[in-house]
Amino acid sequence: MSSFKESPNKYPLPPILTVGMVLVCLLLDIYLPLGWEPEQVSNLMRGAGVLLLVVALAFVIWAFLTFRKHDANMSPHRAASRLLTSGPFAHSRNPIYLGDVLLVAGFGFVLGSRWFIIGAVVLFFLLGELVIKREEKHLEANFPEAWADYRKLVRRWI
Repeated sequence: MSSFKESPNKYPLPPILTVGMVLVCLLLDIYLPLGWEPEQVSNLMRGAGVLLLVVALAFVIWAFLTFRKHDANMSPHRAASRLLTSGPFAHSRNPIYLGDVLLVAGFGFVLGSRWFIIGAVVLFFLLGELVIKREEKHLEANFPEAWADYRKLVRRWI
């Protein structure tokens, strides 16, 4: 477990996974459309998409402000300076990644594209397998008792 102590992740960069997924979905939507028919894309669907985008951005901004408030390291490639358990971290162990997934899904509803809904599901699994599991091992190595207690209280996603 010592390899996880210094750094949770080398690759992939979580923001690149999210931006990459958005770009892949956009390209698929352009070249191989898999959307709803225009008459199926209602104001209600678009409104739900906008709501998802707002919630996603709120979670991400709230998480960044919490990192800043506690002067904690935000980089997934450097050792965690502290275990955050307040703010959005009291509701989700991964509020930024939750925001990323909601953001992709929100684009799907706003744009009326099923590719973004599929992309959100794929991103959910990619983040879980390639990023979150390593970060959890890192936190366990650096904050064993606090991590065990926190993990019992707060779910991985929400």
